[in-house]
Amino acid sequence: MSQTILITGATDGIGRVCAHSFAKSKNELILVGRNPEKLSALVYSLQVHGVNAHSYVADLSLAKETFAVTEKIRNDHSKIDVLLNNAGAYFDKRVVTKEGLESTFALNHLNYYIMALGLLPSLKNANQARIINVASRAHEGVALDFNDILAETNYSGWKQYQRSKLMNIYFTYELAERLNQTKITVNCLHPGFVKTKFGQNNDGLAKVVLTFAQNIFAISEEKGAETSIYLATEPSLSSVTGKYFVKKKERNSSPVSYDKTTRRNLWTYTEDLLKHKFSFKFPGN
Repeated sequence: MSQTILITGATDGIGRVCAHSFAKSKNELILVGRNPEKLSALVYSLQVHGVNAHSYVADLSLAKETFAVTEKIRNDHSKIDVLLNNAGAYFDKRVVTKEGLESTFALNHLNYYIMALGLLPSLKNANQARIINVASRAHEGVALDFNDILAETNYSGWKQYQRSKLMNIYFTYELAERLNQTKITVNCLHPGFVKTKFGQNNDGLAKVVLTFAQNIFAISEEKGAETSIYLATEPSLSSVTGKYFVKKKERNSSPVSYDKTTRRNLWTYTEDLLKHKFSFKFPGN
């Protein structure tokens, strides 16, 4: 049965591979990215093969743009079966968005939260919807510091990336619990160390080292997309929620990631930030 599937970060890497995979089953695709030329090219490549594909341009590191695009999508699509939160990046040097937020936190965490909560009405209209958050094993070995969650002191690009991936897992577990009386499941995954354009927004030594490591150790984009595709399509997972997957298998995330107090504090912090800084009001709230 054809489904409506939304993919963020759809123009490159895992997102693009997933789009072409889902297109084979003639699913309706909603593709979100920040580069209009790449989006148009991707949509055209799908539409010429009869796929019903739609593009939405947004810089998901900006909360206002992310919130606005959820409103547009929600108005255009009353039902969404799968939300694949895939957009993310690594910033070697600390970058602050024009909204005043650290970019790793804004893109890798806030984006997931806003997309999921903003699209809940459309997800609830599906017979059985799935929210899939691309996390990473990079979350292992770190904890959150709410006194410096925006990494204003002693910034480390890798540590902040690790923390953002831990936030993805906290968010997955908390949202799954909050939606446990609905028909929506929420799961997350580690895609593997994938050879994509991830990290190419950096310059200097960081870019050289990452490119070298990818050339030696990384798996292909197709291999890296397998678990995302599996979580979106596998019938046996229709009622599985609040889990972390690696290589299409359920696995334990780090011990720290199961701390309910921290995950609820992260939810409250995020909720308060969006309410007080941006005055966002999510549908149903």
